[in-house]
Amino acid sequence: MELIPDYEIDDLFKKTLENKNYNKISLNFWGKEKKYLEIEAFYIKENKEVMLIVNDYTPLNRMEENFKEFLGNASHELRTPLTSIQILIDLFSERKITLEEIYNEFFPHLRKEVERMSKLVSNLLNLSRLEAGVIELQLKDVNLNEIVFDIVERLTPHISKKNLNVTLKIPERVVITADPQHLDTIIFNIVENAVKYTPPAGSIDIGVEENVNNISLWIKDTGIGIPEKDLPRIFDRFYRVSKSRTNEDGFSTGLGLSIVKKLVERHGWEIKVESEVNKGTKFEIIIPKGKDGKRSD
Repeated sequence: MELIPDYEIDDLFKKTLENKNYNKISLNFWGKEKKYLEIEAFYIKENKEVMLIVNDYTPLNRMEENFKEFLGNASHELRTPLTSIQILIDLFSERKITLEEIYNEFFPHLRKEVERMSKLVSNLLNLSRLEAGVIELQLKDVNLNEIVFDIVERLTPHISKKNLNVTLKIPERVVITADPQHLDTIIFNIVENAVKYTPPAGSIDIGVEENVNNISLWIKDTGIGIPEKDLPRIFDRFYRVSKSRTNEDGFSTGLGLSIVKKLVERHGWEIKVESEVNKGTKFEIIIPKGKDGKRSD
């Protein structure tokens, strides 16, 4: 009890010592954080002792909780545009609405909903392919400067809308070996999140640092940040930090960063994150030279 102050575990030990049989319990153990444990107790006749085997199912339990929440959110997200389409079809078929009314009043909203639905389905397919190991990398020499510049260009409407200051600190030519499409996905997801979660008039810096062993690409923002307790889990499938961090569209799949990490690891790279609430977040992708990285020219 001095080492493990839990009466259920103590009772399991005493019960096994008394009846000399196998016993098992499941419990929630509260230490620094909540743990979901399954504890098996075996009686050892030779020494008249009890051996406890503790199975920690916390990661699986959390994943299940995240998945249930995701299913609820995804079901709602898919149902909204489908319901809108169904209503429009019914109204149009009954001649209660004209094509002009659909175009002027409903089409912009409907298009936005369908785009969100398409992104959700695409993320699910990409994640399932990554986990099944069926994605093959098409490695080529890629200039990081060009990839980053193109991504910032595509996000310019959102950047301008929030009056964000984006600074690129990347040499004109930094060449690495990577799959261009998947590298784009990695950087786009991180930069897009920076844009989403940085308040108006904030700043985003994107830079490259190079040493003898690695090339490091980093994206740093002055956004709302991530609580320390959530940092170890932000790459988990379906995990969202909190409802307050949902994007401007009101929904986050919790899949983007999971896909990012798997693509980074697929290349043989490493990704790190530092964050402080209300001060900002920094993502860093470390590309080893002599593996997939190449020295800048």
